[in-house]
Amino acid sequence: MSQAEEVRAAADIVRIVGDYVKLRKAGANWMGLCPFHQEKTPSFAVHPVKQIFHCFGCGVGGDVFKFVMLIENVSFPEALRHVAEKVGITIRETGGGEASDANARLREGLFKIHEVAGKFFAAQLTATAEGRAARAYLEDRGLTGEVIGRFRLGYAPSDGQALARLLVREGYRADELEMSGLLVRDAEGKQPYARFRRRVMFPISNERGKVVAFAGRALGEDMPKYLNSPETPIYTKGRVLYNLHAAAAAIRRLDFAILVEG
Repeated sequence: MSQAEEVRAAADIVRIVGDYVKLRKAGANWMGLCPFHQEKTPSFAVHPVKQIFHCFGCGVGGDVFKFVMLIENVSFPEALRHVAEKVGITIRETGGGEASDANARLREGLFKIHEVAGKFFAAQLTATAEGRAARAYLEDRGLTGEVIGRFRLGYAPSDGQALARLLVREGYRADELEMSGLLVRDAEGKQPYARFRRRVMFPISNERGKVVAFAGRALGEDMPKYLNSPETPIYTKGRVLYNLHAAAAAIRRLDFAILVEG
């Protein structure tokens, strides 16, 4: 069985499509408004048994990969990775042997490190006095608890070893942590410490919603106001737009996007 066949067999097209289209049960199938053309009466059908979709209005149809390719405007390999992540399957890189497999493992490890770090930063907003002060700062700026949670905002504490201790306990190696950009070495090159300290943290996610970097806003006056993650194997600054993964569906529906200064 190929990787594509393995992912297709594990995927539930109703759940994947349901992330983008509001579906209602209609007999053995599910119906909704087609995301690929304007309509008022639902003509977009998803068939759970056949694991395909079809629009009776515009004629578009196909399997779960075709849907993701169209809705996300991505290539087949990108659609394959997107669906694989949804169903918890790691795609094995092809054509490069052991080097490609190692690269895939490295990227997956960096994604997990950033996910752990994001949860750590978010927890700080209620876990400590300085974290609660950071939350008060956000609320004073008009951000509600719902917004703080939805955007997964957090706080990097002044303790430069707190995140390092957590990640080491989670089993990550020093070289992985440095490559993530979250930890840097001290002047003597010995003790790793957190790049972000005393900062309100904004997770930066890729088009599939995975955290790949952070932006930190200083709360003190004795440091640069903004600090961003460096480029890493999972983050190229010029290829990521903040919050695009969450706004993509609305952009497709409304056919316009609003860009603001970062």
